[in-house]
Amino acid sequence: MSDAQFRQSETDKTYDLARKHMKGFHTALDIGCDVFQFAAKLEQDFDHVHCFDFRDKSNQMTKFIKNKNKITFHHTGLGEKEETKFTKPGVGRIKSDTMHGSSTLRVPVVPLDSFGLDENIDFIKMDVEGYEPLVIKGATKTIEHNNPVILCEINRGDMSAKKLLEGMGYRCVDIYYKLGQPNDYLFIR
Repeated sequence: MSDAQFRQSETDKTYDLARKHMKGFHTALDIGCDVFQFAAKLEQDFDHVHCFDFRDKSNQMTKFIKNKNKITFHHTGLGEKEETKFTKPGVGRIKSDTMHGSSTLRVPVVPLDSFGLDENIDFIKMDVEGYEPLVIKGATKTIEHNNPVILCEINRGDMSAKKLLEGMGYRCVDIYYKLGQPNDYLFIR
């Protein structure tokens, strides 16, 4: 199996795990959308998908997305508050509070709540390489208002995101194992 086939297979399996817990299909959020592979799965079921990534990969959208009118791409990082962070160019993870060494790429970060998305958000997927707890802290109003099903990557042993969501009344109902390790946790309230 090629790397592309493996990646598609993992996306399909992860989406299938989440799909069986979804109740509504109005709006979905793909936080950390990368190349829109997961967004393409969401596009099939949801009326609209908001995609967020601090890397502008919008030129790759047409590789997976069939109807660009169903997608809104937000070229920004999400976090707890409005600020500027830094990372190494080409890296998909925010690495530093200051510019130093190879961390020279400025990353604008804003809270999800600042977008005022009050459009029946039924599902949120977060895959932001360990930044999930800060995204959740900046999305509390959006989450409280909408009660979405949440798929949250937790793959570095930091259970902060799980604890935050449980503190908001969510419970983990399923886990996707990637290469034998727990990777994506599915939460419902």
